[in-house]
Amino acid sequence: MRISGIVICAAASMLATASFAQSMGGSMSMSGSNKNGGSMSMSGGNAMSMQPNAQGGMGIFSRQDMAMMIVDRDKATMGMTDDQKKAARQEEMTKDRAETPDQRMARKQRYDTEWAKLTPVEQSAALDKLDAQMKARAAAMSAQPAK
Repeated sequence: MRISGIVICAAASMLATASFAQSMGGSMSMSGSNKNGGSMSMSGGNAMSMQPNAQGGMGIFSRQDMAMMIVDRDKATMGMTDDQKKAARQEEMTKDRAETPDQRMARKQRYDTEWAKLTPVEQSAALDKLDAQMKARAAAMSAQPAK
């Protein structure tokens, strides 16, 4: 039983990491398919901490903040082609990596404010999208051959 608990913890950690990478502009398109083949690199001096936090999110961003990132990205890329969405995500990632800690905190506060303005139905839908992306990313990672 202890080993299965460790496996579950490891899977949850991978899911959270994958979710953060996706929410910050990873390769998965909003339709849920992985057509773009891009990847997320969190290197650099201002990169976010990839440590899970008590709210189920990553670094300073809560799970709700990560869901709000998806909502914002959906709005920003509505009507775009897959290539345009990919370019927009790459631009977002570049901008996010260049943020100072103060800018990152301001973005978190903006997400918190925007989240509070969503209806419970919108919040639930956003969390469902986040969960679906986490599951899809975990499935894709488990399907990859070990290196």
